[in-house]
Amino acid sequence: MKRRLFLLSGSASAAAAALTACGGGGGGGATADVAAGTDVANTAAGSTVGTTASATPVATPTSTGSSSTQSSAQPTSTPQQASIASSGGLPAKILGCYFTAWDTSYRITDVPSDFNVIYLFHCKPNGSPVNDTYNNVGDGSFKFEFFNEVSASQVQACRSRGQKVILTVGGAGAGFAFDTRAKSTNFVASFKAIVSQLGGVDGIDFNIFEGGIVTAGNLQAVTTEMVWIAQQLRAAYGPDFAITSPASPNETTQQQMMLTLKNAGLLTYAAPQYYDWSGFNAVGYIKNATDTWSALLGESFVGVGLTADYSNGPSLADCTREWAAIKAAHPGIRGMFCWSAQTNMSGGNTWGSTMKAMLA
Repeated sequence: MKRRLFLLSGSASAAAAALTACGGGGGGGATADVAAGTDVANTAAGSTVGTTASATPVATPTSTGSSSTQSSAQPTSTPQQASIASSGGLPAKILGCYFTAWDTSYRITDVPSDFNVIYLFHCKPNGSPVNDTYNNVGDGSFKFEFFNEVSASQVQACRSRGQKVILTVGGAGAGFAFDTRAKSTNFVASFKAIVSQLGGVDGIDFNIFEGGIVTAGNLQAVTTEMVWIAQQLRAAYGPDFAITSPASPNETTQQQMMLTLKNAGLLTYAAPQYYDWSGFNAVGYIKNATDTWSALLGESFVGVGLTADYSNGPSLADCTREWAAIKAAHPGIRGMFCWSAQTNMSGGNTWGSTMKAMLA
């Protein structure tokens, strides 16, 4: 896979369908009613958006250390595993970027020091593609195909100078529904192997919501397994191991999943992504959506996914306007990221330096 977005064309209904298909990290991620112009707070019936009191978490463990309903056994961390991945918690304020591993116009070590978090994009399901996508293929194990483009020494050079590297799983054409313990077990084993080959990372970025893969019908099963996976990784790599997600701004299922992970003490933050749909450029849209997510999770568990010199997302002017309003309303907001490192660097890091100055 060489691209992260979906190209929208045709009628308004086709655009709405395409947006609905975009999952967290796969593309824009607006729901069909949002694509038609509905306000962010007016989601589908039964939505838990806007309040934590009325939300019903799915398969939430009773405490951070408890296991999912399918297993009472707790994994144990070995010293080697802990040293591989844990280098301290993430900064209090995040300025991140997605580094697309296949794009060798820049090295990951070229990412400017303005960015304290780099999302290494991406791992995908380890199976044969179906209809040109990797959505839900294979046995739950994932693969990273870019060891030649992004070496372990480069990743460790970034970490040694203070930049946290978070490994992304999923993305456009690479979604996966972990709905059985066997799939989850295969994933954990494959993820640990990738982490080891990279020499260690600082977290995982769940980007698996591609193409409506998580639905009301499988939400409970998938959320139960996501909690279990997160528990295994925290146990293996320590409590500072970051668990993040660029969720779709308006997908109720993803909102519920993020709330469950947060209530289980496992979510570092969710950073909904606002690109690959022109409607995200509207004045106040991103700020209003952030109000909703902050009400759901608490502002310190929320980030904002923006764009830097990327043609299908908010401009720098849009970003500075929305961030100023967000910071004023939510001083505890965790931070922001851009898509992508390469487009930002091709623009001379204007976005990075500008937003770094506005971050705190």
